[in-house]
Amino acid sequence: MGQCAMSPARSGTTAGGGGGPPTPSSSRSASTIVAGTASGYHLLKIDDYSRTRDLFPTSTALKSRAFTIGGHRWRIQYYPNGNTPNCGDYISLFLHLDEEVTREVYALLQFRLLDDELGDKLPPPPPSLDANKFFSHASWGLPKFIKKEELEKSRHLKGNSFTVRCDVVVITEFVAKDMPEATATAARRRTPAKGTGSFVSVPPSDLHRHLGELLLGEKGADVVFKVGGKTFTAHRCVLAARSPVFGAELLGSMKESRRKAVVRVDDMEAQVFKALLRFAYTDSLPEMKEKDEGAMCQHLLVAADRYAMERLKLVCEEKLCERIDVSSVATILALAEQHHCDGLRNACFDFLSSPENLKAAMAGDGFEHLSRSCPSLMTELVAMLAAAATSDGPTLPPVMNHGALSPTTAAAAVSASAIVANTSRGYHYLKIDGYSHTKATPTGEALFSCQFTIGGHRWRICYYPNGNVLEAADYISMFLVLDEIVVRNVKAQFQIRFAGQVEKQPSLAWKTVRAFNKQTSSSSSWGYPKFIRREDLEKSEYLRDDSFTIRCDIIVVDNYRAEDASSAAAGFVSVPPSNLHSHLGDLLKNEKGTDVVFEVAGQRFTAHRCVLATRSPVFNAELFGMMMESDTTTNDVIQIGDMAAPVFKALLHFVYTDSLPETMEEREDTMCEHLLVAADRYNLERLKLICEERLCKYIGIGTVMDILALADRHHCKGLKKACFDFLRSPANLSAVTGSESFEHLSRSFPSLMKELVDILGTSHNYAC
Repeated sequence: MGQCAMSPARSGTTAGGGGGPPTPSSSRSASTIVAGTASGYHLLKIDDYSRTRDLFPTSTALKSRAFTIGGHRWRIQYYPNGNTPNCGDYISLFLHLDEEVTREVYALLQFRLLDDELGDKLPPPPPSLDANKFFSHASWGLPKFIKKEELEKSRHLKGNSFTVRCDVVVITEFVAKDMPEATATAARRRTPAKGTGSFVSVPPSDLHRHLGELLLGEKGADVVFKVGGKTFTAHRCVLAARSPVFGAELLGSMKESRRKAVVRVDDMEAQVFKALLRFAYTDSLPEMKEKDEGAMCQHLLVAADRYAMERLKLVCEEKLCERIDVSSVATILALAEQHHCDGLRNACFDFLSSPENLKAAMAGDGFEHLSRSCPSLMTELVAMLAAAATSDGPTLPPVMNHGALSPTTAAAAVSASAIVANTSRGYHYLKIDGYSHTKATPTGEALFSCQFTIGGHRWRICYYPNGNVLEAADYISMFLVLDEIVVRNVKAQFQIRFAGQVEKQPSLAWKTVRAFNKQTSSSSSWGYPKFIRREDLEKSEYLRDDSFTIRCDIIVVDNYRAEDASSAAAGFVSVPPSNLHSHLGDLLKNEKGTDVVFEVAGQRFTAHRCVLATRSPVFNAELFGMMMESDTTTNDVIQIGDMAAPVFKALLHFVYTDSLPETMEEREDTMCEHLLVAADRYNLERLKLICEERLCKYIGIGTVMDILALADRHHCKGLKKACFDFLRSPANLSAVTGSESFEHLSRSFPSLMKELVDILGTSHNYAC
């Protein structure tokens, strides 16, 4: 490894903007205030090293995600082929100060390859390292970190990936020299800084649910279908976005003449069309009885092919693969041939390659009908069987001149199946700081963890310092709480243990599946009334420095399914992820079927009333409420004040896709501030939480007071707590108290300043 002196980075291009492919999905970043310094480290995993080496030339860097240490925002710059031509045989690594600063920042840094034996438990950088001076957007690092040839022969490169640890020690103006070693050791044992997830929990996408409610509520519906004697109302723009056939029928050249007509759909049953509509709006099938699913999927496959809904067609193919048996194979094979379902057809052929299955299937009427209606299929099947007969596999009996096989002479078919649960799993750590202070909480009163999401549901851990009931008053009680209202039971297995007791991910196979059902404001919880006696805890190794940490492992059981043990569908049909978001994004871009126009800062944007209304109660009131006729008729342009055009454009993108644009027209932190305000204005709660989560990582010396004021104005509890947590550090607080933003906050938000004083005066921090 080339151990040369730290150098400032030379100018070079940067690939990937602020977040390139090397960034790990879950990186660890922590800092500790120790007598005038703030230290922490960041792990950067380089996946697919050889590709980064081959794709990115010398002087081109990939950047890690932003992380915060010492109140400043940093990134790691990784040059796969060196930062200058002189370092072309090396990998270069630099630490980059990713913010504007009014005065230089002094920091010590050290890059090391992660050691497999030690994991991330490497010793801290030695104090003998020289401090580097960082100005705004400056970089320091190792131009010759390691030769590529040396890395490629080392144990650190495994599976074409390696991990680098960057230790950073930021020196503040309050540095205390000659600090006793005992003090430093104690300081290193303090709690790591909380990540964004500790303060803000973003729920899963709710776009599918909102559109499902739009279909059921029929608000803004502008087309009527008549199918099998029943009528169904729907929205032209949604159907056109999901099906090119619906697009041509409803928004094509014939749309004006058919605008007010009832669209008749022949050769389809009403319940099939109803299921088709549900899939168009939610990208999912309705719940079906086991005995009805096979027939419904056959009819839906025909409908999906008719309306060119490719994903629905593949979903039906996948389900039908699991229903192939001796009685159905002929019918399913004919269906697959008629509607060009290659995967389903191959699954049928695979089933018939078994001599036992073939014999049993030929005894049925369906096979005889198949030979008459699809002779080409029979030719192909015979060719396949002939190839199998000459191979090393089992020899098939003659297939011609077979009479009906009686039950006593038919060979037994060999099959296997398994009951499989669809599950999602995860875990949450809750650290109780200031345990002795929590003991003042009366029996029956609880402290709650931050909200977290596992299996698409939101949860909290409930901690009773003096038990949840009188019978458990000598104990600590721990419960898992479902923190959302649901329409049906949520089934989950879980365990709560001290963090030190869990060495690896537990299976939880022996744990009872509990049903959580919260249909009102009252909570639904399961747990341990007598988790541990307080007396035992206080004598145990788990209580250190008046704190302890528990870990809650959860497996959410979605549903159970019976599947062939050989996973028949898996080898033949691959269903892509949901494309509802992309279809609606395309609908917004092509402006087809739009019926409302907005003017924002001189720019005009077209949209669809029904989509806006189902996503935002404010848009719903404006577009379909009492003022609709007088203020927002189809020909009117709605004026939006106090908002920049790029912000409204990003807002519309989120409404249609449930995600932020990949590229922002402003800096991410600035855009997220403006979008948070817009989300609050239009009551887009999930967008607001996403902005909160992103702004948490921008909290620093120069930004914390402005972000805190923003959080207070718009009732962002998680973001507000993150700011308060940042200001708990004496060094951070001292650095901001003399700033103009602090003075402004003191004058403009006296109640907020009082809240800050109250929090800083509280010595314990056991809940977020």
